[in-house]
Amino acid sequence: MLEITVDHGVTLQKDGKVILLDPTRMPKRSPSVIVVSHGHSDHFSLKVLKAYPDVPKIMSRATHEIIDPNKKLRNIVYVEHGETIEVAGIEFSAYNAGHIIGSLQFSFNFDGKDFVFTGDFNLEKRLILKPAQILKGDVLIVDATYGSPRYVFPKRSDLYREIVAVAKRFFEEGSPIIFKGRRIGTAQELVALMNASVDVLPLVEEVVARHNSVYEMHGEWLGMYAYWNGQPPDMPLPIIAGLNSRSGGKIPKCICTGWVKGKLAFPLSSHADYDQIFRYIKESNASLVIPFCGFRKELADAVSRELGIEISYADKTRI
Repeated sequence: MLEITVDHGVTLQKDGKVILLDPTRMPKRSPSVIVVSHGHSDHFSLKVLKAYPDVPKIMSRATHEIIDPNKKLRNIVYVEHGETIEVAGIEFSAYNAGHIIGSLQFSFNFDGKDFVFTGDFNLEKRLILKPAQILKGDVLIVDATYGSPRYVFPKRSDLYREIVAVAKRFFEEGSPIIFKGRRIGTAQELVALMNASVDVLPLVEEVVARHNSVYEMHGEWLGMYAYWNGQPPDMPLPIIAGLNSRSGGKIPKCICTGWVKGKLAFPLSSHADYDQIFRYIKESNASLVIPFCGFRKELADAVSRELGIEISYADKTRI
């Protein structure tokens, strides 16, 4: 019997073969292969990856550059959108996830069943990155970060318009403003938005700029910007900083993340919202859905009630 465990990552195990997806803690079983969907720190652990130097680790080149810039990890197997590779006797097909640069979703056949692992994904058209496509499979392992009906985001075009209006208002008032977003993902979208819509050069915090270079290296042009040293600028320019940045002192801040909304806060996220997650599940044709991360039970209750699809939010599922 095939066992699927959701515990700081996802493990699939059958007859001694173990597939480990996005591990953030040491697994209970040694993996045959490790898959890393993207470079956000809540989807990988360098400790885990280093602990298995001889185990193949599947990821995109951009993901490797983000998580291991000094190239110390061993046995990295690169795969990009539209490619299929065979590792540990299993064929993995990779597809763009539309989340951050290098983010991938995967399909693979294991024990005679077609699996889809979305990682974090986004189906919406944005200024940067192409949206994810919905993959078909028997078993769907789907991100549920925003898997609650409370998290339905406004249209991207409306969010863009409101954020740009804030930037222009502060410029006209002669005041800089810091737009804070996750340093890999939303921050790059904000840089591109300022370039596309505001006729002034945005300033970018160094930690964000380092990741900008990975985007640009892989064909995502964000526009022009200057480095920000953390001090109040001489001109009232928009500043892009990481969500957890403590720089800027009393400079007004505008928070951009899916967890907030308000006068100076906008639910701009690189994740799929609840409606997107629900749409993915509905169109995937999966007979079994296993959510990981986020609001697993809320999503399971809604899917079971409204779609009648079998969905398991248990830590262990046997099929």
